[in-house]
Amino acid sequence: MSSEAGICRKKIKRTLFCNDRISALPDDLLLHILCLIPTKDAVTTMVLSKRWRFVWTMLPKLDYRENSEGEKSVWDFLDKSLQLHKAPSLERLRIHLGQQCPVDVDVGKWVLNAVDRCVRKLILEIRFIPTADPTSLPKSLYTCKALVKLTLRGEILIDVPSSACLPSLESLVLANVMYKDQDSHVKLLSSCPVLRYLLVCRDKSDNVTRFIVKLPSLRKLTYMDLASLICNAHHSGRSLVIDSPGLNYVDIFDLGGHRCSIQNIPRLDVATVMPRLDVASVTAAKFGLHVTNKFLRSLSSVRCLDLALKEVACCSAINFPRLIEFKLRTYYSDNWLKPLMLLLHNAPKLKALMITSDSHDHPLSWNQPSSVPGCLLSHLETFEWKNFGESREEKQFLAYILANSKCLKTVRISLRPSKNDEEKKKITEDVESMYRVSASSQLLFSTEI
Repeated sequence: MSSEAGICRKKIKRTLFCNDRISALPDDLLLHILCLIPTKDAVTTMVLSKRWRFVWTMLPKLDYRENSEGEKSVWDFLDKSLQLHKAPSLERLRIHLGQQCPVDVDVGKWVLNAVDRCVRKLILEIRFIPTADPTSLPKSLYTCKALVKLTLRGEILIDVPSSACLPSLESLVLANVMYKDQDSHVKLLSSCPVLRYLLVCRDKSDNVTRFIVKLPSLRKLTYMDLASLICNAHHSGRSLVIDSPGLNYVDIFDLGGHRCSIQNIPRLDVATVMPRLDVASVTAAKFGLHVTNKFLRSLSSVRCLDLALKEVACCSAINFPRLIEFKLRTYYSDNWLKPLMLLLHNAPKLKALMITSDSHDHPLSWNQPSSVPGCLLSHLETFEWKNFGESREEKQFLAYILANSKCLKTVRISLRPSKNDEEKKKITEDVESMYRVSASSQLLFSTEI
């Protein structure tokens, strides 16, 4: 009996010893550990012992998020814990409030608390009930010298004072916010002299008609106009103006491409027009997407171009001297082969060509050109075609590519999932029988899912 008691005492001692070892760790290490768990759990460690009572109050990162609609809002916990938090500076504060949160909570007080402690990264997402007025933020937010990353989403009013200055801000996300007036976004962007990344997501009503992005320091821009999904983009009256000579990457999802003006981008590396979204084929068909020569000409310096357009405007007068990769998404289009050939003639350095068709059959028009594009003769190495069908024009175009691309290394053909095994076998045999001028090229087949 005494031996069992001795063993029990030893186990208790070992447990206490392990706990003591953790408690004996320096505060910096304990804070690092607490940063790896949810803020709510980190705060509960205060009940472990006197040693732990105030450790969490020095956390450099705080994260308050509502995880489900049925869960009680975090706002009350957020309010109390921020009052107890004592760290002199904040590396990151993230606040996500959903419809469980009362619309009259003092969000400005929390933001002011963070600004007073020189917050470096602030992520604020407010999803109140749709009828609620947007939340105003304290003016001091727009003069926070320490702020490096700012994300604002949801029911937030952008009201920028004339004194706005964000000298350290490098990353800015403005998603479905409301602007006080037409000039609010201009004031905000002009107050960010070192901004490198900008993401703008707009809904159908934000008080801005002409969105202007004029930032010499900007390197990457992602712009999404969700009004295109809600109303006819050609009549929404909205537009985008880009004048940022340092841009390397542009990603635009705006079905009215002709309403976008791009100026002064001499060394663009990557441009995507209408990103890869599940709704892409539906919206393209609904709104009759097309672009103009003027718009494409503004992208002529690009190295990698990704277009998801119903029609590629005639490119006979547009040169793409730096283009090495071209992705074309031909959603609901029957007039893309001729413009594509014109583009190939004007992209002498093209190395990779990728085509994604939709899963429907559309009558195509194919006429073999009188001369072979230079990129096929000397540069094209990779050719991919997703949702390849079995129409005569598709086969003729593919045969032309294979017969004239002397440097071709890899050909990937993805067949439509609607084809049965016998149809797939027939298409595969037809393609394999086509003449390839590059005998060493590898021919690969798959089925789109």
